[in-house]
Amino acid sequence: MSLLPEEGVDWSMARPPRRVWLDDVRGDHGARLEFLAAQGLRLIMFSPGPAEGGTLHFHNPRDGETLHLRAEGGRCLLPEAVASFPAASRWMTALRGAEEGMPRDLDAPVLLAWEGCLVAVEAGRVTGLAEAWVECPGVVLRGSKAAQACEALEKAGGYEGVARALSFAQACEEARGMKVPPAAMALRALLLESARAQSHLSWMGEAVALLGKRRLGAACRELCHVLEEAVSSWLGDPLGRGWVVPGGVRESFPIEVAEEILASLNETSRRWEELSGRIAGMRAPRWMEKRLAGLRELAGEATFTGPLARSLGMEVDVRAEEPGAYALLGWEIAVRGEGSLFADLLSVKAREVTESLRVIRQVLECPPGRPLEARRGRGGRNEGFGRCEGPEGEVCCHLALEKGVITYLAFSHPAELNRAGASVLRGCRLDEAEPLFLPWKTMAPPAASISGG
Repeated sequence: MSLLPEEGVDWSMARPPRRVWLDDVRGDHGARLEFLAAQGLRLIMFSPGPAEGGTLHFHNPRDGETLHLRAEGGRCLLPEAVASFPAASRWMTALRGAEEGMPRDLDAPVLLAWEGCLVAVEAGRVTGLAEAWVECPGVVLRGSKAAQACEALEKAGGYEGVARALSFAQACEEARGMKVPPAAMALRALLLESARAQSHLSWMGEAVALLGKRRLGAACRELCHVLEEAVSSWLGDPLGRGWVVPGGVRESFPIEVAEEILASLNETSRRWEELSGRIAGMRAPRWMEKRLAGLRELAGEATFTGPLARSLGMEVDVRAEEPGAYALLGWEIAVRGEGSLFADLLSVKAREVTESLRVIRQVLECPPGRPLEARRGRGGRNEGFGRCEGPEGEVCCHLALEKGVITYLAFSHPAELNRAGASVLRGCRLDEAEPLFLPWKTMAPPAASISGG
C-alpha cells in the first residue's frame, strides 16, 4: 500500500525540530531530574562542554522537543542523573576516561580488537570485554570552519557519514539562527534513507551468508551495489556525500533529473520485495539466540539505539520523535516481531530497507521545489544541537561556534552506545564470536568521491 497522499506532498508543512535550553539552573537538581524522568523524558546525550560542568540533553516526548540542561556554577549534573536515568552510567564511564573505565580484570594472554571492543581471550574463550576506542571528532575539527567540518564528517563517517553531517548541520543552523527550507528537509530524508538502505543491505548480505545462506547473501550484496550505482550516477557519489551543508542542501542538487534513478529504484524495490520475505523469516542457530537473549535483560538500563533497540521492543527513533519531512510521508517505526532476538533484528532491518526505498520513491515522485539552502541566519545563540536517525541509531551533535569557527564539538555515536550489550558474549568460544558480534558489526561503504555540485 502506497504511503503517498492522493494530492501529493506539501513539503512546506515540514516543521523544524524544537530545542529548549536551560542555563545556570538552581535548586534541588536531584529532585528536578527525578521529575523529568517521571515525565517520561529520555536522556539522549551528555557532553562535557562547552561550559564547565557539561550539558545534559533530553528528548521530551510530551512536548515534542529536546531539553538541554546546565547547572549554575559549572556543577556537573551527570552523577546525580544516574539515579533517575540509568543510561547516564554509560556517559559516566566515558567521562572518567578510557584508562580509568577499563575493567581491572581484563587480563588475559590474548587481547583482540573486534568491532570497537577490546576482547580478552583465554583458553579459547572470551573472558572480558571493554571499549577499544572512542571517536573524538571534536578534538580533530576544533578550529575548523563549519562547511569544512561538515564535509570531513561525511567523508570519514562510513554509512553513518550522512547522519553525522545532518546532525552537525542542524546544530550549526541553531547556532546561527538559520531557517532550513522545507524542500531541503525532504532531500535530506532522501539522502539519509539511501544510506540506511545501503548499510542494511550490506549488513544483511554478510549476516545471512555467515548463517549459511550464501546465495541469499550474494543477492543482498548485489542489490546494494545496484543501489550504489544508481545513486552515484545521479549524485556523483554512492551515498550522495557532499550535498548536505549547514542551511540545507546545495542549491545545485539535481532534483529535476531524477527520472533514471526513479526507474532504477522501482526495479530495485521489486527485487527487494522478492528477497525480503526470505530474510525476515530466517532463524539463527539456537546456541546463538540463547547467548544473545541476555540483551533483553540489559534493555531497561542500557543506552541501546537504532535497529538493535527496536528489535528489543524499544520504540525509539528520531524520525518519529522529530519527524520533519517524515511526518508528510506516513512513515512508521519498524519494531520487533514475535521471534527470537536475532530473527527480530533481521526482520527490523529488512522492514527498514522496504520503508527507506519507499521514502526515496515518494520524494522522487513528488520532488520539492527550491530554494534548498539558507545562506544566512539571524538571532542564533552560537551554540546548537542536532540529532537524526542514522543507519545504526541516533546520532547527536552538540557544538559551539565563534565567528563561524568551531570552538566546541561533541558527538554521540550509536555504535558506542550499543557496544555495551557486547558484555553478553563473555564466556563464548572464540570460534563463535564472529556470528555473535553481528549485532554490533558496522559495514564499510564505497570510498567517498565528494563533488557536491
